Amino acid sequence: MEILDLIKNARSHRSFKNVTIPMEDLVKIVEGAHFSSAGANKQFLRYFLVNDNEICSKLFKDVVWASQITWKPSEEEAPGGYIIILTDNPPKLPLNFIYADCGISLQNMKLIATSLGYGVNFMEPVKKDDILSLLNLSNEYIPLFVMPIGVPTDEIILTDSENDNMKYFREDLGEHNYKHYVPKLPLDELIIGKK
Repeated sequence: MEILDLIKNARSHRSFKNVTIPMEDLVKIVEGAHFSSAGANKQFLRYFLVNDNEICSKLFKDVVWASQITWKPSEEEAPGGYIIILTDNPPKLPLNFIYADCGISLQNMKLIATSLGYGVNFMEPVKKDDILSLLNLSNEYIPLFVMPIGVPTDEIILTDSENDNMKYFREDLGEHNYKHYVPKLPLDELIIGKK
């Protein structure tokens, strides 16, 4: 697959088949983070991999899904794995560097997951202390992002935005299958100059 096609297919998924993701696949996905660029090459991000059904169920309830629409996934649509991205508490670099590193890392992991046939999403955890407690981690870490990983049941369709409306929407096809429409600005609106 060409890299641009892989990028177009690496979308944010919100509904999954409720199957456990093998730990070896989660490790392969984190390889994308392992080889990511990092600010000053400090590599301050850490990763906690989860495929335990009980912990996955609790994480599913603790994250905010699909903030732009009223639809929310049911437990039957929960992902079968998670990667939690953490850093030191207090952070050892300014947060702008940490979040830049997160963006690179998350995108690389999303590309690896997509190449393996999985769908992912990522969101900032609201209940950071609850996540640390659930994972039996001390407050020497700060959870930055939670990445659910699973076999997607939603088909992502990129569309042209109309009137600068970026709000995504879903079409329910029944039996936990969906079409999820994601408006994108035209490329010529993103490029503000050429010389």
